[in-house]
Amino acid sequence: MTKQTAERRANRRRLFAPVDLGSVRGREGLVALTRSGYAGIRLVGHFAMPEMGDAQLVSLIALLRDARGVGLRVSWSGDCGALEVGRLRHLDPPRQPDGSFAWSAQQGGSLVVRRGPTFLAVEDTRHGERRRIDVDRSEPAAAVLDDSHWERTLTPAEAGSLDALELHDLVFRVGDHGVGIAVRQGVWCV
Repeated sequence: MTKQTAERRANRRRLFAPVDLGSVRGREGLVALTRSGYAGIRLVGHFAMPEMGDAQLVSLIALLRDARGVGLRVSWSGDCGALEVGRLRHLDPPRQPDGSFAWSAQQGGSLVVRRGPTFLAVEDTRHGERRRIDVDRSEPAAAVLDDSHWERTLTPAEAGSLDALELHDLVFRVGDHGVGIAVRQGVWCV
């Protein structure tokens, strides 16, 4: 191996920070990594999603969402089993034990949420055509879509109001934990 090749490999490793899922506890930690010059994170370990606890699985999905929102790529190893992951195709997929990716990220497909003065505007291009869904910020479901907590336990009011968001594949919910999966992109000026 030449010196130049070794330097390139070392630089590539530095661009992706090795991260333990439990060590980063929110969007702020990801922003700090971005400001430090990292292009992405490499999650340490293998994640068997069907075997994870509800809170930990929701935290993983929130990390993928927030990393995308601050411009970080996520390299990770995982197994989805029978878990329905079609709604997650706008996020970075895990590399499975056989070397393939669990899902293929859609080129140009995105799911973003922006805050308006009294509503959240969700734009979804994951299925090809552009869909816009507005959610009143006074609705309990809006709190789940807009929240930045990674281990959110749903209140009964929030759990009861998520049906419409689930029909549009805008939330990831397991047990009594849930997280909005739309990537948060800034605030609109009023």
